[in-house]
This record gives sequence, structure tokens and C-alpha cells, in this order.
Amino acid sequence: MKIKLFFSALMLFVGISATKAQYVNNVAIKDLDADYIVIWSDNGPLLSSKITVRLDYGQGGRTPQIQDDRRKVISFNGMVAAINMMSKSGFELDRIHRDIKNENEYYFFKRRNISEVAYSFEDTADYDYIKTPTHTR
Repeated sequence: MKIKLFFSALMLFVGISATKAQYVNNVAIKDLDADYIVIWSDNGPLLSSKITVRLDYGQGGRTPQIQDDRRKVISFNGMVAAINMMSKSGFELDRIHRDIKNENEYYFFKRRNISEVAYSFEDTADYDYIKTPTHTR
């Protein structure tokens, strides 16, 4: 009984502690040495509604697909899922370009500037709020 409990706890711990980082060319996306990135979708696995995503950050050579921590290609439910993943990796969507010739959409991202994300109370405007009665007698 104790052995089953131990292995169950161990599997739970491993499952929780495993990070879900995304990689390209064996480098975590959040650690890429690039300020600008472009992604686009490929067809996903055969007979699936999912897509795979390729990522170009100026690396040259064949454009790799986004992979998980086991280096398996990740399938996304759609481009919004890929955009959310890029946002969590420290990038923000800059623009979308549709190539009419090959009917593909390219999503351009730029690295999020930490100073833009952090808010300073010194730079905020003060507003005068006017209290209005919610009911009258």
C-alpha cells in the first residue's frame, strides 16, 4: 500500500513540476536572442483539425516547427492558441500580413518591453469623480 501511495505521489509531483516550455532549434522561445519573430501555420497531423506552427527569428536554414520539452512538434487548436503561447513567452503581436499569392497569414511579433508593461503611478492622470445619487426621494 505504501509503495502504491509513494509512486502515485511521485507521478503527481513529476506531472506538476514538468514545465510546458516551447522550443525552437532546442532553445526555449522566451530565451531566443531575437526582438522580432514571425510565425505561420502548417497543416497539422493528418485527419486532424489542429495546426502546427513554424517560427522564424532570422536563424537561417530550414524553418523549424515549435516543439515541446521532449522535442516533439506541438499541435495547436488554432492560431489564437499559438498567439497566446507567444504572449506568455514575452512577445506581443505586432501585425498580421496576408500573402494573397500562397494564401498564408504571417503573424509578426516583437519582444515585449518590460518598461512598457510595468505601470508607474507617477505617470497616471488624476480624475475627478462626481458622485451621483443612485436614487432620489
